[in-house]
Amino acid sequence: MRHIALVSLPTCFLFLELRTAETSVRVATPGSIVIYRTRRCATVAHMIIGRRTRWRVLAAMGAIVAGTSSLAGCGDRSSTPDADPAKLVGKTYLSTEVQGPQIPGGGPLLLAFGKGTISANAGCNGHGGAVAFTGGVLTTGNLVGTMMACPPPRDGADRWVTDLFGSPLSWHLDGTTLTLQRGDRKVMLAERRERPVVGTRWRVSALVTDAAVSTSAALENSKPYFEIAGDGAFAGSTGCNRMTGRARVDGDRIHLSPIATTRRACDPETADVERTVLAALRDEVIVEVDGDEMRLTNAANRAVGLRLTASGIA
Repeated sequence: MRHIALVSLPTCFLFLELRTAETSVRVATPGSIVIYRTRRCATVAHMIIGRRTRWRVLAAMGAIVAGTSSLAGCGDRSSTPDADPAKLVGKTYLSTEVQGPQIPGGGPLLLAFGKGTISANAGCNGHGGAVAFTGGVLTTGNLVGTMMACPPPRDGADRWVTDLFGSPLSWHLDGTTLTLQRGDRKVMLAERRERPVVGTRWRVSALVTDAAVSTSAALENSKPYFEIAGDGAFAGSTGCNRMTGRARVDGDRIHLSPIATTRRACDPETADVERTVLAALRDEVIVEVDGDEMRLTNAANRAVGLRLTASGIA
């Protein structure tokens, strides 16, 4: 007689051993199985077999061990959700999943936390105010927002933010994932990592003229962008024409060579977008990157600039 020992270890790895029985086993006939538990998450199954049948049993071992692992309660333990608000301070989160009412325009929702403060943006105006945490409950005060006009459907994003934070929300942090929930309404957000200036495609999301931030249907439809390659090549679109040049990144400054463009005729609204984009990108610009967002200001004319969002890898 021989016996096979199937052992499910605490780490749930499979260990198989085929050896000659050295001690008596209290099983009367070949083919009988004895499963016993030695300690938490460690289960042993013994099968007494004859020489002719032992190889047939090997094919069934996986199923047996899976069953014994379940009996022992073996498995990786999921991480325990955290509700320590201090871990949110200085972090920015971007929504990855929304259950319940969807964000008009598609969002995403951007949340940034300071010490006792919160700022939110779902694609139109920015909102900010005080935030308080009581256990696993998040409550905001009256959030004050900017007054930028947004085209439909993004013009409904501000109301969505107001409704979301209009009543207390349960919250927890699981690693880098923040979850907000109230009833059937649930928003999951991932901690945002800062994008590099070089190697990222930056899409213009708003224009700054006379120090006022604005967007329009023409901007939404034309989708101007730029990207800087590792060798300093600058390329992009004004929303109407292609643009090329050279760029050198020095800290929070980008030094640009004169930008060349194609000469395609644009409709009046798109031509206005193009003029602002080119004015903002003249000579030297100052950039501030926060996660996937960039604030760009012309160094010579601080009243002109761009707001940009990372849209992919260049």
